[in-house]
Amino acid sequence: MKIGIITFHFANNFGAALQTYALSNTISRLYGHSVEIIDYRNRFISFTDFVRVFPITLNLKELVSGLTTFTKREQRRKKFVEFQKKYFSLSQKYTTLKSLRDNPPIYDVYICGSDQIWNPAVTGGLDPAYFLDFVKNEGKKISFAASFGVGILKKMYWQEVNRCLMSLDDVSVREKEGVNLAEKITGRKVSQLIDPTFLLNKEDWEKMAKQPKIVGEYILVYVMQNNKKVYEYAKRIKDILGLKMVVISRYGYSLDFMDEVLIDVGPEEYLGLFKNAAFVCTNSFHGLVFSIIFEKDFYVVPSTRFNSRINNLMQVLKVNNYEELTKEVLKKPGYSRESVKNIILAEQKKAFGYLKKNMNE
Repeated sequence: MKIGIITFHFANNFGAALQTYALSNTISRLYGHSVEIIDYRNRFISFTDFVRVFPITLNLKELVSGLTTFTKREQRRKKFVEFQKKYFSLSQKYTTLKSLRDNPPIYDVYICGSDQIWNPAVTGGLDPAYFLDFVKNEGKKISFAASFGVGILKKMYWQEVNRCLMSLDDVSVREKEGVNLAEKITGRKVSQLIDPTFLLNKEDWEKMAKQPKIVGEYILVYVMQNNKKVYEYAKRIKDILGLKMVVISRYGYSLDFMDEVLIDVGPEEYLGLFKNAAFVCTNSFHGLVFSIIFEKDFYVVPSTRFNSRINNLMQVLKVNNYEELTKEVLKKPGYSRESVKNIILAEQKKAFGYLKKNMNE
């Protein structure tokens, strides 16, 4: 059986790359099927990825830092391309919806998801390709933990979402808000499944992780949407724990309390940084995901956009932020590792059952 997956596999984004790997690897490893990533490249995402190579900021110091670290950002981009070549089996490349519709790849089962593939703000308007609109044969069409990224979708998109979702044989989304939204729009039953990165265990990710060249214990800071509060909280945690601060940065702008600022980080190095961190401070969904997978204590600063994803994950796993940042509190585990492991195992079982059912295993 041949499986085709369409998602944000090509984005210069750690979560996008690693969730793509997790789902494709799980299907081929557990069920022995041939898995191919449909190499569709949404123009809006390609454009925003390109633009982000250049320093877009009103902060003069950050602008100067961005201009002087351009080479490192280019090295980071190349590491993502190398990751794709190493771990993904890709179809022919499609750069427009029309080209995908005119000459669609042929599979027995088509899967759309995960990530925010149904978020119009991310794809530059609703993109039917991420609903498998292009499929012409009798192949089965399902979504796996797809995300709207938000709990409310503009009414202007409802008719098209209804048309697209009703064409799928089975629908699963990642967040509870997505379940409510999809069921409200279509009236059909929708499943909730956990992000694909949780389909692999800690040991699986450790095998892929590259050891960072950092001496001693450190607090890892990873900011997805720019938010100064993340750095403010991280500094407080640093002062309390007395550890160095390592920052995964887009432009390399460094404040005086940051010990190491890293730019040319690829997906495998990203995993290594989380694996070896003593504590994580982030506002990223997948920053939270890998903190939990590697059993790290963490502090999550609310994101300025799409924060429902983070809130939903914390509710599913029954974990909370530290109520206060004091030495006494931070020296204790922030959550029960055993309890979270059991919840993840239950979520894995649900996800494996969904895949097995839809691949007629």
